[in-house]
Amino acid sequence: MKKTHLVMALVMTGLMTGLPVAPWVRTASAAEQTPFNRVVSLGPLITDMIYQLGAESQLAGVTSYCTIPEGKQSKPVIGTVIQINVEEIVRLQPDAVFASTLTRIKQVEALKRQGIQVIQFDNPTNFDTLCDMFLALGTRMGEKQTAQEIIRTAAAKVNLIHNTAKNLKKRTVFIQIGIKPLKTAEQDTFISSYIELAGGINIAGHTGSGIFSREHVLKKNPDVIFVATMGTSTKAGNAEKAGWMKFSALNAVKNNEVHVLAHDSVFSPTPVTFARTLMLFFSHIHPKAAKKLKPMETALE
Repeated sequence: MKKTHLVMALVMTGLMTGLPVAPWVRTASAAEQTPFNRVVSLGPLITDMIYQLGAESQLAGVTSYCTIPEGKQSKPVIGTVIQINVEEIVRLQPDAVFASTLTRIKQVEALKRQGIQVIQFDNPTNFDTLCDMFLALGTRMGEKQTAQEIIRTAAAKVNLIHNTAKNLKKRTVFIQIGIKPLKTAEQDTFISSYIELAGGINIAGHTGSGIFSREHVLKKNPDVIFVATMGTSTKAGNAEKAGWMKFSALNAVKNNEVHVLAHDSVFSPTPVTFARTLMLFFSHIHPKAAKKLKPMETALE
């Protein structure tokens, strides 16, 4: 099957699964608008999306928490995610500032008083709202078609994995995202959706607080345990894994299925990295099926 035919077949399959194959169709914020030529990003996810769109030439400034891809030219830093330098932003003369929910209201108002347009993006909580944000941002950067193409490919991969996983026996999963107290992922979050789409059951999805004791994990006895850390916290993740490995009665320990996920995309993905990270979850939850699926996933690149 040719690549284009495979993509279309997977997209059509998605229409029958309820997954967000074409979120751009219903996104009101993605209406035709005059693109910005010069913007400042106040959030790492926003910056990541701009680079994936290939629109970095229009990026005038970033925060100290934003990551510039290797080989790309550095950008002026205008502060942190929560503390920006309004004067520096004004000096850069942007057409607009793309803010996150962490941007302080007082600073947003200060920018507006200087005549700068501020567009604030809500934190997406699932693949659907993530694609909405990506398309809205792509439209404002003059890259709507590019955004649509990226979303289509990412959605095809998500559907490919989900359609395979739903025919497999579900496996129970616990994911640790914090140490003291022991924190996990609630339902209606990116992390929980990774587990569910990959054919797992989040044993701690209904805690109400995200706090879950080790005693509860032992009682639930999951098949797979993930320890998720940000990219620079691999050492801490390995230490937590070693702690779990002491509980020899756990199924995840017996079968050597305690995994450290040191990937920032677990917590803050773009459509591209969501699909990639979902495959990572799937490869740990259903390793045999993932191995067979890999050639088809690669064909969608």
